[in-house]
Amino acid sequence: MKRQWRFLVSQDTYADCSISTSPALERGVMEGISPNTVLLDIFPADSFTIGVLDDPEKAIDLDFCRRRGIVVLRRNTTGGTIYAGKGSAMICYFLRLSEPGVPKSIGDAFPKLLGDFAQGARELFGFPAKYRPLNDVEVEGRKLMPTSCKIERDTMVLRVVLNVKPQDVEVTSQAILMPPEKVQDKALKTMEARFTYLEREACRGISAQDLETYIRRVVQLSFGDVLLTPGGMNDAERKYGQEFTEKFSRESWFLANSESLRFKTIPPGVRRGEKRVKAPAGLVRAVVLKKEGRIHDLILTGDFHPRPITILSDMENSLRGAPAQTEEIGRRIKAFYGRAGVEISGTTPEDFISAVTGAME
Repeated sequence: MKRQWRFLVSQDTYADCSISTSPALERGVMEGISPNTVLLDIFPADSFTIGVLDDPEKAIDLDFCRRRGIVVLRRNTTGGTIYAGKGSAMICYFLRLSEPGVPKSIGDAFPKLLGDFAQGARELFGFPAKYRPLNDVEVEGRKLMPTSCKIERDTMVLRVVLNVKPQDVEVTSQAILMPPEKVQDKALKTMEARFTYLEREACRGISAQDLETYIRRVVQLSFGDVLLTPGGMNDAERKYGQEFTEKFSRESWFLANSESLRFKTIPPGVRRGEKRVKAPAGLVRAVVLKKEGRIHDLILTGDFHPRPITILSDMENSLRGAPAQTEEIGRRIKAFYGRAGVEISGTTPEDFISAVTGAME
């Protein structure tokens, strides 16, 4: 007998879906009041989101986006800044870990699931898509699908933005602030060269029905005999969506990792330093306030995919007030990697040690 999962189709901007429908479905599945769900959201307009662990003032040119009337929101999932243009789409899985075939770790989820997304593209659209660690699907070095993965409360949430239509290169190149460390290991350095889209690679137009066929094939590759049954959101999910929209639209949420909010007043005698380190999983950034040989305060941000997502704030709390000494900083950071339930795939303790100590120099 086939397993049945709910299949939802919506038409919200990427930013709006990220602060409403997506977290509402996530909460419903986590609480056991919603079934395993696959979502297809097709975007009616352009928008940006930044990852929950990033600093918007360092990730995106907010003044440019305001002048252009482009929506920018901070989502509740990890990863970097993502631009989603009109006509492109997002595919989301909201699945319980108890479901057969669902990966139990982020490190297992990316290669398995994104490998199947790449295989599905090869089969149905006829171009050489492939998985690139840690969390990309590419075509000859050009990124096709920005992704993020989150595992909490016995639930996996995978979000895949599928660039169906061409991106506005002027917008992406001016809006996204790209540190040189971010592209140091990339053969293609410019924004235009680094990104591609489905219609370009498939050499034809892509319809909503094409996307649904693709989703069904990818789900079959990853999970076997699963029936995706069309459905809608339940009353609890709609209520959650309204609550999340209110919460995630607040400026205090948007700027929660920014210096403008967290370092409003810097006391006399405090020296500020900043250091970026490129790990395989993404960028690790540390901003450190140092006073009298100790860490007075700090902000750790990045575009990688740790579990739990509170790990950076926990690390900040451990380091705040610590002696500004490499050995002590290293000891405290390494302790996090040994904790049960902690997963920071594609990074090492040395990445964080280098960022924090480099910001103290």
